[in-house]
Amino acid sequence: MERPIAIPPHVVPVIRLHLDEYAGKDRLLVSRDGSPLRGDSLYQAFVRARTKVGLDDLTFHDLRHTGQTPAAQTGATLADLMKRLGHSSMAAARRYLHAVDGRDREIAKALWELAAHGDVARLPRHITMRS
Repeated sequence: MERPIAIPPHVVPVIRLHLDEYAGKDRLLVSRDGSPLRGDSLYQAFVRARTKVGLDDLTFHDLRHTGQTPAAQTGATLADLMKRLGHSSMAAARRYLHAVDGRDREIAKALWELAAHGDVARLPRHITMRS
């Protein structure tokens, strides 16, 4: 399945380096001889890598969760997140969202700034401010 997504600018040089040294122009991941990966080659490489760094409990699917939570923290809407992961239902997209330590303090600070500056333009449309 092909689905274009935007890659964060800080990741692009790493991907370019990988393509230049290990893959090619057509595929990001290839076998040692340059042919498309077969069977569970990618999964086996992932298992070796996670074992090497001592993260034996990490699953390949956890990487989607890890990517979606910071994406949500940027202010992406649920619709944005659904499109990014290729989900057609809100329930599926919500499964990938997780609370992050420290966010409650950030939210409280943002609420304080909103209250202190009275920036009505930043409030949801259904809220009306009256003086």
